[in-house]
Amino acid sequence: MKVRIISGVVGAILAVGILLLYRTFVFPLAIAALICIALFELFRAGKCLHCRISVGAAFVYGAALPFLTYYENTAAITAVTLLCLTGIFAEMVLLHQRTKYQDSLYIAAVMLLVSGSLSTLPKLLYIGSYGLAYVILALCSAWISDTGAYFAGTFFGKHKLCPEISPKKTVEGFFGGIVTDIVIMTVFSLIYSLVTGVHVHYWWLIFTAAVCSVISVLGDLSASILKRQQGLKDYGNIMPGHGGVMDRFDSVLFTVPAFYALECMFPIFFG
Repeated sequence: MKVRIISGVVGAILAVGILLLYRTFVFPLAIAALICIALFELFRAGKCLHCRISVGAAFVYGAALPFLTYYENTAAITAVTLLCLTGIFAEMVLLHQRTKYQDSLYIAAVMLLVSGSLSTLPKLLYIGSYGLAYVILALCSAWISDTGAYFAGTFFGKHKLCPEISPKKTVEGFFGGIVTDIVIMTVFSLIYSLVTGVHVHYWWLIFTAAVCSVISVLGDLSASILKRQQGLKDYGNIMPGHGGVMDRFDSVLFTVPAFYALECMFPIFFG
């Protein structure tokens, strides 16, 4: 537990530093690093690192997309996407004797999901004048929900949610995560409004928090299925006590795009 806490504190300090530099190249650079590490962990878990051309194309895509999104270069995003997908399927065709189509499809899907999802974070910066607050809320919608679910499940959990996939998750923890997400995001938004004078659509905030909390569980369980089927405890050990990047960002992959879509429909902050 001590190692887990220390690792978490170090991670939080790094996250704060990166967020403070959100107007510089450090922000997309950090996202690119997270994407590439997550891609490596997933490719290793899927046992497809031997597809070197495809994996290389995926890394190029994962490293480039956050920068192209941050600097809003839509044409380049399209070109890089097509180029990297071409590389993946070219290897499947040209080296078909040693490249299974399942590996190629897995690499392509993981590349698009992980890179596209985390590269949504720079897009949040351009929604109105409250980009940094949206980035914080999008990330917290996953992590706060997970923390709330953990403690609610620990103290009140009696009914298993998905025992075959994640034995520790409980129905009580699930609802505890939703409530915690709503409370913390509401408190953050209240403080933010008092400091900046911005107005808040609290009902939409509550709805967004609830939706993101539910979707975060889907992301968590999806990643857990892959680990269980591959006989893995964690995706990596880059964060002692926490595991790999995917162990911390599995739920984020689902909540960030959901948060972005909801904000495009109807923003939480206004005026």
